[in-house]
Amino acid sequence: MSYSIQLEDKVAIVAGGGRGIGRSTSLILAEAGANMVVVDVEKDRARAVVNEIKAMGGKAVPVIADVRDSKQVDKVVKTAVDKFGQIDILANIIGLASWAPAIEMPEEVWDGDLVMNLKYVWLCSRAVARVMVEQNRKGSIVNIGSISGMTAAPSHAAYGAAKAGIVGLTRSLAVEWAKYYIRVNTVAPGSMKTPRIVEMLSGSPEIDEAQRKRIPLQRWGTTEDIAKAVLFFASDLSDYITGQVITVDGAFLYTQLAMLG
Repeated sequence: MSYSIQLEDKVAIVAGGGRGIGRSTSLILAEAGANMVVVDVEKDRARAVVNEIKAMGGKAVPVIADVRDSKQVDKVVKTAVDKFGQIDILANIIGLASWAPAIEMPEEVWDGDLVMNLKYVWLCSRAVARVMVEQNRKGSIVNIGSISGMTAAPSHAAYGAAKAGIVGLTRSLAVEWAKYYIRVNTVAPGSMKTPRIVEMLSGSPEIDEAQRKRIPLQRWGTTEDIAKAVLFFASDLSDYITGQVITVDGAFLYTQLAMLG
Protein backbone atom coordinates (compact mmCIF):
# COMPACT_ATOMS: atom_id res chain seq x y z
CA MET A 1 0.00 0.00 0.00
CA SER A 2 1.36 3.43 -0.96
CA TYR A 3 0.58 6.72 0.72
CA SER A 4 0.65 10.25 -0.61
CA ILE A 5 -0.97 13.50 0.41
CA GLN A 6 -3.73 14.42 -1.98
CA LEU A 7 -6.10 17.30 -1.29
CA GLU A 8 -7.88 17.42 -4.65
CA ASP A 9 -11.55 18.37 -4.30
CA LYS A 10 -10.77 19.86 -0.86
CA VAL A 11 -11.30 23.51 0.07
CA ALA A 12 -9.00 25.13 2.60
CA ILE A 13 -9.18 28.45 4.43
CA VAL A 14 -5.93 29.87 5.79
CA ALA A 15 -6.47 32.67 8.29
CA GLY A 16 -3.37 34.81 8.07
CA GLY A 17 -2.42 33.27 4.75
CA GLY A 18 -0.57 36.22 3.26
CA ARG A 19 2.75 36.15 5.08
CA GLY A 20 5.26 33.92 6.83
CA ILE A 21 3.83 30.63 8.11
CA GLY A 22 0.48 31.49 6.54
CA ARG A 23 1.97 32.01 3.10
CA SER A 24 3.95 28.77 3.28
CA THR A 25 0.83 26.93 4.46
CA SER A 26 -1.30 28.37 1.66
CA LEU A 27 1.27 27.30 -0.92
CA ILE A 28 1.83 23.78 0.40
CA LEU A 29 -1.90 23.05 0.67
CA ALA A 30 -2.37 24.36 -2.87
CA GLU A 31 0.51 22.19 -4.12
CA ALA A 32 -1.32 19.19 -2.66
CA GLY A 33 -4.37 20.14 -4.73
CA ALA A 34 -6.61 22.10 -2.37
CA ASN A 35 -8.67 25.04 -3.55
CA MET A 36 -7.53 27.95 -1.39
CA VAL A 37 -9.17 30.84 0.44
CA VAL A 38 -6.30 33.12 1.50
CA VAL A 39 -7.34 35.46 4.31
CA ASP A 40 -5.28 38.46 5.37
CA VAL A 41 -5.81 41.99 6.66
CA GLU A 42 -3.44 43.28 3.97
CA LYS A 43 -4.89 43.24 0.46
CA ASP A 44 -1.54 43.15 -1.33
CA ARG A 45 -0.25 40.21 0.72
CA ALA A 46 -3.36 38.09 0.14
CA ARG A 47 -3.43 38.83 -3.57
CA ALA A 48 0.28 38.12 -3.98
CA VAL A 49 -0.13 34.63 -2.50
CA VAL A 50 -3.22 33.99 -4.62
CA ASN A 51 -1.22 34.95 -7.70
CA GLU A 52 1.53 32.50 -6.68
CA ILE A 53 -1.04 29.73 -6.35
CA LYS A 54 -2.60 30.52 -9.72
CA ALA A 55 0.85 30.58 -11.33
CA MET A 56 1.36 26.98 -10.21
CA GLY A 57 -1.99 26.02 -11.72
CA GLY A 58 -4.07 26.09 -8.55
CA LYS A 59 -7.33 27.77 -7.66
CA ALA A 60 -7.47 30.47 -5.00
CA VAL A 61 -9.38 33.52 -3.91
CA PRO A 62 -8.21 36.32 -1.58
CA VAL A 63 -10.39 37.59 1.26
CA ILE A 64 -9.44 40.78 3.05
CA ALA A 65 -10.72 40.47 6.60
CA ASP A 66 -9.89 41.03 10.25
CA VAL A 67 -10.88 37.73 11.82
CA ARG A 68 -11.04 39.24 15.29
CA ASP A 69 -14.48 40.45 14.15
CA SER A 70 -17.15 37.73 13.94
CA LYS A 71 -18.97 39.54 11.13
CA GLN A 72 -15.83 39.52 9.02
CA VAL A 73 -15.30 35.85 9.85
CA ASP A 74 -18.79 35.20 8.49
CA LYS A 75 -17.75 37.00 5.29
CA VAL A 76 -14.76 34.68 4.94
CA VAL A 77 -16.92 31.59 5.34
CA LYS A 78 -19.56 32.87 2.93
CA THR A 79 -16.90 33.63 0.31
CA ALA A 80 -15.48 30.11 0.58
CA VAL A 81 -18.88 28.47 0.20
CA ASP A 82 -20.00 30.80 -2.59
CA LYS A 83 -16.77 30.29 -4.54
CA PHE A 84 -16.08 26.59 -3.98
CA GLY A 85 -19.27 25.11 -2.50
CA GLN A 86 -17.77 23.61 0.66
CA ILE A 87 -15.11 23.90 3.37
CA ASP A 88 -12.90 20.96 4.34
CA ILE A 89 -9.85 22.51 6.04
CA LEU A 90 -9.26 25.50 8.28
CA ALA A 91 -5.76 26.60 9.28
CA ASN A 92 -5.67 29.24 12.02
CA ILE A 93 -2.22 30.76 11.53
CA ILE A 94 -2.43 34.28 12.95
CA GLY A 95 -0.40 35.06 16.05
CA LEU A 96 1.44 38.01 17.55
CA ALA A 97 3.46 38.16 20.76
CA SER A 98 3.76 41.23 22.97
CA TRP A 99 6.71 41.61 25.31
CA ALA A 100 6.37 43.10 28.78
CA PRO A 101 7.03 41.96 32.36
CA ALA A 102 3.74 40.69 33.77
CA ILE A 103 3.85 43.11 36.69
CA GLU A 104 4.03 46.06 34.29
CA MET A 105 1.74 44.76 31.55
CA PRO A 106 -1.11 47.15 30.67
CA GLU A 107 -4.59 45.66 30.64
CA GLU A 108 -5.04 46.50 26.97
CA VAL A 109 -1.95 44.47 26.07
CA TRP A 110 -3.36 41.44 27.88
CA ASP A 111 -6.73 41.84 26.17
CA GLY A 112 -5.12 42.35 22.77
CA ASP A 113 -2.98 39.22 23.02
CA LEU A 114 -5.93 37.07 24.09
CA VAL A 115 -8.05 38.30 21.17
CA MET A 116 -5.27 38.13 18.58
CA ASN A 117 -4.00 34.70 19.56
CA LEU A 118 -6.99 32.86 21.04
CA LYS A 119 -10.41 34.43 20.55
CA TYR A 120 -10.11 34.59 16.77
CA VAL A 121 -9.30 30.84 16.72
CA TRP A 122 -12.62 30.16 18.42
CA LEU A 123 -14.49 32.56 16.12
CA CYS A 124 -13.08 30.99 12.94
CA SER A 125 -13.41 27.42 14.19
CA ARG A 126 -17.01 27.93 15.27
CA ALA A 127 -18.03 29.49 11.96
CA VAL A 128 -16.31 26.81 9.86
CA ALA A 129 -17.55 23.94 12.03
CA ARG A 130 -21.14 25.06 11.48
CA VAL A 131 -20.62 24.67 7.73
CA MET A 132 -18.83 21.34 8.13
CA VAL A 133 -21.68 19.94 10.22
CA GLU A 134 -24.28 21.11 7.72
CA GLN A 135 -22.45 19.69 4.69
CA ASN A 136 -21.90 16.35 6.51
CA ARG A 137 -18.31 15.96 5.34
CA LYS A 138 -15.14 15.16 7.23
CA GLY A 139 -13.25 18.26 8.28
CA SER A 140 -9.88 19.23 9.71
CA ILE A 141 -9.07 22.31 11.78
CA VAL A 142 -5.40 23.04 12.47
CA ASN A 143 -4.33 25.70 14.96
CA ILE A 144 -0.93 27.25 15.46
CA GLY A 145 0.13 27.21 19.08
CA SER A 146 3.61 27.73 20.48
CA ILE A 147 6.01 26.08 22.86
CA SER A 148 5.45 29.27 24.89
CA GLY A 149 2.04 27.79 25.70
CA MET A 150 3.63 24.58 26.93
CA THR A 151 6.28 25.96 29.27
CA ALA A 152 7.03 29.25 31.03
CA ALA A 153 6.83 32.40 28.90
CA PRO A 154 8.75 35.10 30.81
CA SER A 155 8.05 38.65 29.65
CA HIS A 156 5.23 37.58 27.37
CA ALA A 157 2.82 35.99 29.81
CA ALA A 158 -0.26 37.07 27.86
CA TYR A 159 0.99 35.40 24.69
CA GLY A 160 1.92 32.26 26.60
CA ALA A 161 -1.48 32.17 28.29
CA ALA A 162 -3.24 32.58 24.95
CA LYS A 163 -1.21 29.80 23.34
CA ALA A 164 -1.86 27.54 26.33
CA GLY A 165 -5.52 28.37 25.80
CA ILE A 166 -5.25 27.11 22.23
CA VAL A 167 -4.12 23.73 23.56
CA GLY A 168 -7.15 23.54 25.85
CA LEU A 169 -9.50 24.76 23.14
CA THR A 170 -8.10 22.22 20.67
CA ARG A 171 -8.76 19.33 23.03
CA SER A 172 -12.25 20.51 23.95
CA LEU A 173 -13.33 21.05 20.35
CA ALA A 174 -11.77 17.75 19.26
CA VAL A 175 -13.93 15.84 21.74
CA GLU A 176 -17.07 17.90 21.16
CA TRP A 177 -16.90 17.73 17.37
CA ALA A 178 -15.62 14.18 16.96
CA LYS A 179 -19.19 12.95 16.40
CA TYR A 180 -19.21 15.07 13.23
CA TYR A 181 -15.74 13.75 12.22
CA ILE A 182 -14.27 17.21 12.51
CA ARG A 183 -10.70 16.75 13.69
CA VAL A 184 -8.96 19.54 15.61
CA ASN A 185 -5.19 19.58 16.18
CA THR A 186 -2.44 22.07 16.97
CA VAL A 187 1.08 22.64 15.66
CA ALA A 188 3.35 24.30 18.23
CA PRO A 189 6.41 26.04 16.72
CA GLY A 190 9.61 26.82 18.55
CA SER A 191 12.26 29.27 17.31
CA MET A 192 11.23 30.05 13.75
CA LYS A 193 12.72 32.31 11.09
CA THR A 194 9.50 34.10 10.20
CA PRO A 195 9.73 37.44 8.35
CA ARG A 196 9.08 39.27 11.62
CA ILE A 197 11.93 37.45 13.40
CA VAL A 198 14.28 38.03 10.47
CA GLU A 199 13.55 41.75 10.75
CA MET A 200 14.13 41.69 14.52
CA LEU A 201 17.48 39.91 14.12
CA SER A 202 18.71 42.15 11.34
CA GLY A 203 22.06 43.52 12.41
CA SER A 204 22.35 41.13 15.37
CA PRO A 205 24.22 38.08 14.03
CA GLU A 206 25.52 37.23 17.50
CA ILE A 207 21.97 36.84 18.88
CA ASP A 208 20.99 34.82 15.82
CA GLU A 209 23.92 32.45 16.31
CA ALA A 210 23.46 32.16 20.08
CA GLN A 211 19.82 31.11 19.67
CA ARG A 212 20.70 28.62 16.93
CA LYS A 213 23.18 26.92 19.22
CA ARG A 214 20.50 26.48 21.89
CA ILE A 215 18.39 24.36 19.53
CA PRO A 216 19.35 20.66 19.65
CA LEU A 217 18.97 20.26 15.87
CA GLN A 218 21.33 23.24 15.50
CA ARG A 219 19.18 25.28 13.15
CA TRP A 220 16.28 27.68 13.27
CA GLY A 221 12.95 26.40 12.04
CA THR A 222 11.48 27.67 8.80
CA THR A 223 7.94 28.58 7.84
CA GLU A 224 7.98 25.54 5.56
CA ASP A 225 8.69 23.27 8.55
CA ILE A 226 5.43 24.42 10.14
CA ALA A 227 3.49 24.27 6.87
CA LYS A 228 4.46 20.62 6.40
CA ALA A 229 3.06 19.76 9.84
CA VAL A 230 -0.16 21.60 9.01
CA LEU A 231 -0.37 19.64 5.75
CA PHE A 232 -0.10 16.38 7.69
CA PHE A 233 -2.96 17.30 10.01
CA ALA A 234 -5.03 18.58 7.09
CA SER A 235 -4.66 15.35 5.15
CA ASP A 236 -6.09 11.85 5.52
CA LEU A 237 -2.69 10.64 6.75
CA SER A 238 -3.85 11.90 10.16
CA ASP A 239 -7.41 10.61 9.76
CA TYR A 240 -7.45 8.98 13.22
CA ILE A 241 -5.63 11.79 15.01
CA THR A 242 -7.51 14.54 16.84
CA GLY A 243 -7.02 16.66 19.95
CA GLN A 244 -3.24 16.47 19.62
CA VAL A 245 -0.40 18.97 19.84
CA ILE A 246 2.79 18.37 17.88
CA THR A 247 5.85 20.50 18.57
CA VAL A 248 7.94 21.55 15.59
CA ASP A 249 10.94 23.03 17.35
CA GLY A 250 14.09 20.96 16.83
CA ALA A 251 13.63 19.66 20.42
CA PHE A 252 14.07 23.18 21.85
CA LEU A 253 11.12 22.72 24.24
CA TYR A 254 12.97 19.98 26.09
CA THR A 255 16.00 22.17 26.66
CA GLN A 256 13.68 24.78 28.16
CA LEU A 257 12.03 22.23 30.44
CA ALA A 258 15.45 21.00 31.56
CA MET A 259 16.45 24.55 32.49
CA LEU A 260 13.24 25.00 34.48
CA GLY A 261 13.82 21.68 36.23
